[in-house]
Amino acid sequence: MEIPEELQEKLLEIKKLPPEEQEEAAHKLLTPEEISILTQQGDTKACFFCQIAHGQVQARIVYEDDFVMAVLDKNPANPGHTLVMPKEHYPVLPQVPADRAVLLMNLIRTLSGAIFDATNAQGVTILQANGAAAGQTVPHVFFHIIPRFEGDKVKTDWKRMELSEKQLDEIQHRIVEKAKTIALEKPVYDISGKPIEETKTKLAKPSEKPKTQKEKLMKVKRRLP
Repeated sequence: MEIPEELQEKLLEIKKLPPEEQEEAAHKLLTPEEISILTQQGDTKACFFCQIAHGQVQARIVYEDDFVMAVLDKNPANPGHTLVMPKEHYPVLPQVPADRAVLLMNLIRTLSGAIFDATNAQGVTILQANGAAAGQTVPHVFFHIIPRFEGDKVKTDWKRMELSEKQLDEIQHRIVEKAKTIALEKPVYDISGKPIEETKTKLAKPSEKPKTQKEKLMKVKRRLP
């Protein structure tokens, strides 16, 4: 798919801006249809998150290794709002290889707890969007980790639909069958890169003094609705 001339002109205007202003400008200037085109193109040179991963744009990094990284959102929903992404360019989540997905989810699991504690939050919201229709604004897969506080005004609700039992049965069947097909295409890997079928569960060694049962219950209670 060729990039329309009007979109090319917008991208040129965005690239004239300082790197730290380009993401905000893209949100304002590009339509959902234009963002969708860029997502399909997978243009890494125009990708703001690829520029961060390659050190071309400054960001407040909270975690980084060879494959994944996490940075503070410069326009957060709440203080501590963090973005987690693979360093390699994948426009949407289904394109991320299984072994990289494991690394992503492990980092999200770790950071969600760290952010919860560091911000004294009462909860954490994790969001991820694929495609312009879902609200994706950058053609690079990423996750939001947002610390939550009572009355914080962050909106993540939607109008609930009512489906018949027949409709629920039909969509359940279609998802299950499609998931089976996709699962057969590629093996699933663990964090070490070995196929899941070949790994054995091992108990992790405690890195600190175990918390008392009361401390654990108090921490869990803070998260409960």
